[in-house]
Amino acid sequence: MESRTLNSKRNILTVILCNCLIPVMALFVNAAVVRCLSVEYIGLAGTFNAVLQMLNLAELGFSTAMTVNLYKPLKDNDIVKVRGILSYFKNVYRILGIIILVAGIVVCPFLWKLVGDKGTISENIYILYLLFLINKALGFMLYAHKEALLNAAQRFDIIKIVHISIYAVRSCLQLLVVIVFKNFYLYVTVLILGTVCYNIVLDIISKRKFAQYYPEGKIDETTKQIVKEQVAGLSVSNVLGVSRDSLNSILITSFFGLYVAGQYSNYCAIYDAVIGFFLVTTKAIMSSIGNSIVSENVEKNYKNLTKMEFLQNIVTTACTAYLLSLYQPFMKIWMGEKLMLSDTVMMLFVLYFYIRAMSEVRNAYFSALGYWWKAKWIFVTEAMVVISLMLILGKLMGLAGILLAPCISVLTVNYVCITNLMFREYFKNGRNDYYINRIIYTGITVVISGIAWYFCNLVPYEGIPGLIVRIVVCTIVLVITIPVMMYLLKREYTKESIGFVKQIIMAK
Repeated sequence: MESRTLNSKRNILTVILCNCLIPVMALFVNAAVVRCLSVEYIGLAGTFNAVLQMLNLAELGFSTAMTVNLYKPLKDNDIVKVRGILSYFKNVYRILGIIILVAGIVVCPFLWKLVGDKGTISENIYILYLLFLINKALGFMLYAHKEALLNAAQRFDIIKIVHISIYAVRSCLQLLVVIVFKNFYLYVTVLILGTVCYNIVLDIISKRKFAQYYPEGKIDETTKQIVKEQVAGLSVSNVLGVSRDSLNSILITSFFGLYVAGQYSNYCAIYDAVIGFFLVTTKAIMSSIGNSIVSENVEKNYKNLTKMEFLQNIVTTACTAYLLSLYQPFMKIWMGEKLMLSDTVMMLFVLYFYIRAMSEVRNAYFSALGYWWKAKWIFVTEAMVVISLMLILGKLMGLAGILLAPCISVLTVNYVCITNLMFREYFKNGRNDYYINRIIYTGITVVISGIAWYFCNLVPYEGIPGLIVRIVVCTIVLVITIPVMMYLLKREYTKESIGFVKQIIMAK
């Protein structure tokens, strides 16, 4: 097994490459759909994806549980156990695919209530929905277990390279069918072809890289019981994720219609591109974290946590400043002023981004520790809070209220309670220092982002020249303020974090 540092380096570099290319391609595709068809199609696709994400609750967290349970047998080269786990989850995934397909069909009669007025959409929404549903089910029924194997083996870079390659071809085909044929049926059919190709390629690569690991035999009862407990906790966590990130799209469509849902989806595309960088970066290092947890002592893992959070905050601060300063100017160029949302809504997107991003390293340790069952009541509480707040604030404040709800729930319930659980059960010491660091980091982010936003608002130019000038201004602010922040902190982990980065860069 190769070193954790080398694997983390390889995974992170691949993630950076993919997250630079994928959002650019997505922006072109979305712009083509809006200009050649209408913004309602973007709203419809976002709504269908949200509905299917809710059906994805049937997955219950098996993919994460599988990855976590593969760490140790892969490290120990326990071939028989790895084969048994792969066999078990292969069967589980195919059953889940069938369940999602059936549940999705049951939802069909209620689509008209959710979508309401179709606006400019001429296609049959039921046929479109079934195509989206088939695409979702195939993702489980083909070779999902091979993706989990590569992930647990710390080869997330392979997964992302295959993903970006298939995504690039798929995006080109979607641009072709939208611009030339103006046909949304073909657009969704290309999605299905992309999913099939992605799974086939991963299967071929996993057979070549890990020929000794294939589905065979059964898992022992002890492992099965551990998986059941983890899945029970993860299922509650998944309910939370759906209530936080999918229900809002459905509520927006129900409350305000497909046009506003389309506007919201366009802003989500930018948000998803940036937060996606953090999510996949975390996923890229999670297998290395899992390996470290089973190999190293608690003290070393705590030091690694503080170093990674320090480094993460530098990137989070930069991304927050860029988002706050460039979100609206970019949307004006990309979609036009008519499809822009208010500054208040934009700032709530930025706030939610920061709250989510600041938790990602901690979330990676939480997932690697497998504490989902221990946190079940935290997830239940947060789900109840976020759903209640969305309904209440959505009625009182409109779109802004629906966006404010998850910001409140993540910060007040999830962040505090999950952090307390981790320190109580695993780290034991250092909780107060951890919170003090987070308060300092947040204060620094607010100050630096505020300075960048202020100076960018002084730029008198519009359009692409104005956007370029704002990027330069924001970059100058960051180049000046972030080193000052690092100097003023003068903490032990500042030097350690720099050393940690050098270790990753020099890894071979």
